[in-house]
Amino acid sequence: MSISDIAIIGQNVSLGKDVTIGPYAIIEDNVTIGDGTTVNSHAVVKSGTTIGKDCLIDSFCCIGGLPQHTKFDKNIKSGVRIGDHTSIREYASIHRATEMNHDTLIGHHCMVQTCAHIGHDCVVGDHSIIATGSMLGGRVEIGQRCFIGGGAAVHQNAIIGDLVILSGNCATSLNLPPYVIAAEVSTIIGLNLVGLKRANISDNNILTLKRCFAEFYKRRGQFATRASDMINEGFASTDETKTFLNFFLKQHKLGFAPKRK
Repeated sequence: MSISDIAIIGQNVSLGKDVTIGPYAIIEDNVTIGDGTTVNSHAVVKSGTTIGKDCLIDSFCCIGGLPQHTKFDKNIKSGVRIGDHTSIREYASIHRATEMNHDTLIGHHCMVQTCAHIGHDCVVGDHSIIATGSMLGGRVEIGQRCFIGGGAAVHQNAIIGDLVILSGNCATSLNLPPYVIAAEVSTIIGLNLVGLKRANISDNNILTLKRCFAEFYKRRGQFATRASDMINEGFASTDETKTFLNFFLKQHKLGFAPKRK
């Protein structure tokens, strides 16, 4: 364990084995840091934060800050929970949850890049990357193995499925189903075929998903009706097509992004 003499460590802080804390880092009360994690100089880890094993908390980032919510009661006990093998790079910020005993959740093997912001009550799935300068509003849900491009913005309450790419400098105020690429403003431009192959999805299943995707956006009417009809017609024949179609049947606060014509 290596802790700088000029780091500030609060009370009731639990530090795992081989933790490194650099100079001028601030670890507030009631923080847990797992084995092998490094907190670099000038980073701030606020009360209620739990960080997993072998993580990097880089210089000048702030983990667990107050939510940017006009009705938030700062006396509520909430926090941020970060999974194992995740990197939070310099100047990134992650805000704690707004509800009592809840956490903003960052998964395992994630990377939150320089100057990215993750708002209160967000959930980021495993192996996802939140790129430089991107912004997630409150209560955003990001699936597994997603890539949120540099400078991209995601509206509060939006839900983004697994293996989604949100292109750099674009935005979405609508939900994005699994496996798609989105660009411009709330617009789907196709399937994330490279991501599907990297996730070891078989060629046959990718072909079946491509047919399902094309048929879904060729149809008219409410998205939930399309999905329900296609499930009844046997289009949900693989795990991927089932996941894609079922996404439209869940309760969502926001609508769904359309496909570019």
